[in-house]
Amino acid sequence: MRKKMKAAVLHSLGVIKTEEIDVPQINEDEVLIKVKYTGICGSDVPRAMISGARKYPLVLGHEFSGVIEEVGENVTELKPAERVVVAPLVPCGKCDHCKASNYGLCNNYNIIGTGSNGGFAEYVKVPQEHVLKIDDSLSFETAAGIEPATIGYHGLQKANIQPGETVVIMGCGSIGQLTMQWAKIFGASTVIVVDIFDDKLETAKELGADITINAKEVDAVEIIREMTNGGAEVVVETAGTVITQQQSILISKKKGRIVFLGITHKGLELSKEAMNHIMRGELTIQGSWNSYTPPYPGIAWKATLDFMTSGELKFKEMISHKIQVDELGDYLKQMADRTLEFNKVLVSFEDEIISYKRR
Repeated sequence: MRKKMKAAVLHSLGVIKTEEIDVPQINEDEVLIKVKYTGICGSDVPRAMISGARKYPLVLGHEFSGVIEEVGENVTELKPAERVVVAPLVPCGKCDHCKASNYGLCNNYNIIGTGSNGGFAEYVKVPQEHVLKIDDSLSFETAAGIEPATIGYHGLQKANIQPGETVVIMGCGSIGQLTMQWAKIFGASTVIVVDIFDDKLETAKELGADITINAKEVDAVEIIREMTNGGAEVVVETAGTVITQQQSILISKKKGRIVFLGITHKGLELSKEAMNHIMRGELTIQGSWNSYTPPYPGIAWKATLDFMTSGELKFKEMISHKIQVDELGDYLKQMADRTLEFNKVLVSFEDEIISYKRR
């Protein structure tokens, strides 16, 4: 086996270099995975270019698929050459939340790719409990979307969607597009998607959205209230902006359920109208974080594996770019500067793949 591997290493804020570094050495309980594809998460952009990472140097990347290269001597359920994905959150196992099996709420968690080296490299080492086999029929590109898809499932599970209800998805990035698909699978009769970019709304339509609204062109709150006779039963906020969080409250029907998935890093000052609607409409506002439930990694992961394998949950159609690891720094900078039009960007470690952009 090669002693060195190619990796994109984040050395400091905004400084990413493609280097030859040591292939990770596994212990008796770990698995070495040869990476096929790694998705760029929206959270990777600020870590690399805006707010900074938890540590340096660091190989980012927590949404990845691959093939097992080597297993530790205590690993009995996995073997080399098996096709896999990874549940990247590593809970401490000691805090009260872990003891209650609320792994996603762990006080001292690690995520592979944020607290330890991740998937923007040819090889990654992973604890055996975090490795999930995938069916031969599931492409590695689609499998790289399993982790973000579980986020949408976990959030919608809290909304208790009933058949016949209307669900509004605020924000049409990757999480929004996946959450929209889950809403249909969960039984929503009508799914409305709101964004400010026509290309993302077009993709959402292709993926099954019933109605798309460009909030730059019309008053989304007014239109949704009108078409739903007072508001939607369920609203899921995935954009992570103060504007869409406020709008999510205003477009909810009385007794409606609102789930916040997007991260703003800002405070939310409620308008008088929004505050009145929360109280007089008896709204339920629910936060959602990660996607992990007992038995680890939980039902969101099982459901995503099942529905992606069956083809009912689509991800490959969301991919706008496939790039080489050498290009990662440039792409992250363009994504941070908002000079790149993109949907979902994958870093490819497939030898035959050249840089690709969906037309």
